Order: sequence, then structure tokens, then C-alpha cells
Amino acid sequence: IDIWSLLGDEKRSVIAGKTLDESPVLSCVVPSDFYPFEVENENKKPDYIDGEGLIGETITVKAYNDDLMQDYNMVGDFGSTSTLDLPAIEYKLKVVGTYYLSPTETGYYDSIYISEETATKILDDALTKGGYSKDNETTVGKWWNDLSLRTHYVVVDDFENIESVYNALTDMNVCCADDSELGIQDSIVNASNIFSFASIFLIISTVLLSVIMIIQSTANALSLRKSDIGLLKAIGYKNSQIFACLYCEQLRVTFTGFAVGTIISIIVTAVSNLFFANRNFIDRLYIINWGNFGILLAISFLIVTIVPLICQFIALRKLNKIQPKDAMNE
Repeated sequence: IDIWSLLGDEKRSVIAGKTLDESPVLSCVVPSDFYPFEVENENKKPDYIDGEGLIGETITVKAYNDDLMQDYNMVGDFGSTSTLDLPAIEYKLKVVGTYYLSPTETGYYDSIYISEETATKILDDALTKGGYSKDNETTVGKWWNDLSLRTHYVVVDDFENIESVYNALTDMNVCCADDSELGIQDSIVNASNIFSFASIFLIISTVLLSVIMIIQSTANALSLRKSDIGLLKAIGYKNSQIFACLYCEQLRVTFTGFAVGTIISIIVTAVSNLFFANRNFIDRLYIINWGNFGILLAISFLIVTIVPLICQFIALRKLNKIQPKDAMNE
């Protein structure tokens, strides 16, 4: 398995259990689909362990090569690093939560996360067992006690600012290691922005088109049923009552479409998830999380409920102009 330590105030959200910031030291969170074994065939689906089922359990961890490796900056030699060989201590981690595993996010089927405090304790225990003194008189001790000799991570607020921050730190004589973000070509970033804009444009266009069609449908209904509305007014119906009747009728139409669309979406999603669940890890990228599906379904429900109401309010002025005499003119 790969063990990743959180850095500083970094968070790792979970879908079940507790997060690391509310858990004691020597705790960990595991992926929702956990496979801490060697993959023999990349094209065959491994027998994943349900991460949620491990919550409350304790797992024993030990370095597979009997050595823990730690890089540190040598005192007085700016920019250089040296490798420290540490004994592979065995330690136990309590599983307190599970995070949603997605190939597009940080994490992998064999990646577990621990807090920064846990990582510090493991390293401290390894130094003690290895016989390394943490006294300032030794090189390792100076590295342990002086934070300026450690590796630090800088989080930049925007991709466009990475280069300027990198240059500023270099000008301050801070040794900066090249990161993967610095190697991303501008064409890839531009293509990503184009696709992001296109997706947002298509979503907004679809919603606007739906709203326009519902407004047009509502306006046509008022024009075609002018005599019916006039007759209802003639027998004593108030505008508010007619408004409620038309709104309920519009809801019946939209809810019918919503129900049909929901059933089709659930079937397509379930079949798709079932198909990709039996494939290799990378293909699981196409699995749709049911939680996200539920959120989108709730948004769709609000749209089919609120949009017809807005359309009815837009047509309210036209509704008020219809008189009882119009029942005889159609």
C-alpha cells in the first residue's frame, strides 16, 4: 500500500466514518474500493475490499523492503539532499473512515491517508529505533529540530500564478523542486478551458431552451383555451383559482416528463455502473456516483417545479386580460 500524509491544514473528505482531523494519532482513512495487494492482471477486475466495512478495524503496516527511506537537506550544503536509512518498524493504524475513490482525484485503490501528526510519530519512532540522536549536535538532530531544513509544500491560489511564485521563491534563494504543474503545456490548459466553457455553455443553453419552450407552451395554452378561461370566469372562478388550475395542469405535464426521464436515467446509470464495475481500475472512471446522481436529480426536480411557476407568473398579465365575454368569441 501507499501511505500518504496530510500536510498542515490539508483535509481529506470522507463518505463514511470520521475525518483525520477528528481522529486520534495512528488513525487512517482507506479508499471506498480497497485493494492492498499486487495486481497480477491489469485487464482483470481485482476482488476489491469494501472500505466502509473496514471502519473500526485495525490494520498492521510494515515497509515491504524492510527499510524506510527519508530524504533530508544536509546542513550547510544548499539544495543537496541525502537519504537516511531507517528501520522498518511495524505499527498499527485504526481505520476511522473511507474516502470516495476516483481515478481523477488524488488517491488510488491501494492509497491510505494518515494525519501529519501520525506521520511525525512514525518517523520519530523510526529514528529512535534506528539509534539516531535528535540532539542538535548531530546532522540528523539539526534536520529534525530545524524546520527550515525540511521539505515544505506551497499551495498557489491559481495555476497562472505558479510561475511567478516559483520565480519569487527562487529569487529568495529558496530551493524549489520542479513540480508537475510547471510542465503542463499551455495548449493543454487552453483546451481544458475551452471544453469547460463549452460544457457550461451547453448546460445553460439546454436550460434556457427548456424554459423558453415551457413559456411558449404556457402562452399557447392561454391562447388556445381563451374561451375555457372566459367560461370559468363567467361561472365565478377567480384569477387565482384559474392560475392554480393551469399551474397544476402544467405540473402534471412536466412531472410526467420528469418521471419518464428519471426512470430512463436510473436504468442507464445502473447498467453503465454494472458494466464498468466488472472492468479494470481505469475503466471505473466512468462509474457515476449515486450521491452525485441524487443531487442532479434534486436540481432537475426543482427546475420542473419552479420553471412552470415562473412561466405562469409571466403569463399572468395575459390571463387577467381575458374576460367572461371571450367565452362566446371563440
